[in-house]
Amino acid sequence: MRKTLAQAKNSTIPQAVGLATCDDRFVQLLNEAQARLAEMGKWWGTYKKLRVCVTAGCITWPREVKTVETMNLCGYNIPVRNQWYEFQADERAPRTGCGREGCEQDQLLDRGMVYQYRDFTGASKIRVYPSLTADAGKRVLLQGLDAGTGQPIRTLDAVTGEYVWGEYVTLPNPAVTAYVETTNTFKVPGLTGAQKPLTQGSLTIVAYNTTTAVQTQIAIWGPSEQNPEYRRTYLINMPEVCGANGCNGGALNDCIDHGDGCVPADEACTNTVVEAIVRLEFIPAVVDSDWLFIGNLQAVKHMMKAIQKEDRNQYTEAEREIQLALRALRNELEAYSPNERSVINVQPFGSAKIEYRFGGFI
Repeated sequence: MRKTLAQAKNSTIPQAVGLATCDDRFVQLLNEAQARLAEMGKWWGTYKKLRVCVTAGCITWPREVKTVETMNLCGYNIPVRNQWYEFQADERAPRTGCGREGCEQDQLLDRGMVYQYRDFTGASKIRVYPSLTADAGKRVLLQGLDAGTGQPIRTLDAVTGEYVWGEYVTLPNPAVTAYVETTNTFKVPGLTGAQKPLTQGSLTIVAYNTTTAVQTQIAIWGPSEQNPEYRRTYLINMPEVCGANGCNGGALNDCIDHGDGCVPADEACTNTVVEAIVRLEFIPAVVDSDWLFIGNLQAVKHMMKAIQKEDRNQYTEAEREIQLALRALRNELEAYSPNERSVINVQPFGSAKIEYRFGGFI
């Protein structure tokens, strides 16, 4: 069950770890405990189902997505591949361009991490639009390649007097000036990194094409994001238009979105709707109204105590606390998602379509 940071502060956790809720170390310890638990398993609340309207095969997932576990397209399961799949020694890598074969299997290929959800349309300067006056004066570091030389941008930071990779921009007061623009022009496809402080409001990032004067919104960074980073994948054979014959040769109306029985169809989506179960990325709690990533307060308490014991070199006792935390999470998972309801998919003949497995025999 979901819990907020305020609820954690009002629980027995502060007394158990010996820290006052007004002590900055309390929130730091709580977030560290959540981050460690998140890496130890797929617990209840750490994964969810998403329905996404996509307009192209290249999909940049929201900040909350850690990895895509499974995907459906037009009611059919799509194999999800990691980055190593295309480098097998005994099998040709799938084609991704217009020259792909008609029999190419639908697959979701991993494309690593990016720092914006949309790429530049050409060499661009970057404009940062703050949303609140409370963030005026804060600085954001934008990193990328110089459009002219193709080399990483390196500038002198006027505040520290040191050279840094990238360019710092200082957020203006949005009531006076809408945005701040970089001096350097960045090369396509865009940012290679970004660093921002905690802010009170979100930042809208826009690429200004210096040749065509076209502005493209490339990202919106949330208040708690400090090192923006997003998962990117490529979907082979995605139908070009929802409900029409696409690249996969599907019949007309194959991909019309009828909703999932609870969530109605997205009438604003004129392209393809994909469904996926994703594992969520840990996002730290900052203010009292923030949701905790791990809602099981008992598990969080044990892990916080374990970290404290590890810091005192009490590893045996720390391991005991960790096991208690994991037991609490396993019990919660069993209560909300019983094991006997789990689906096991066995593919003794591989994941290829049936006509490919037995071609020539039937």
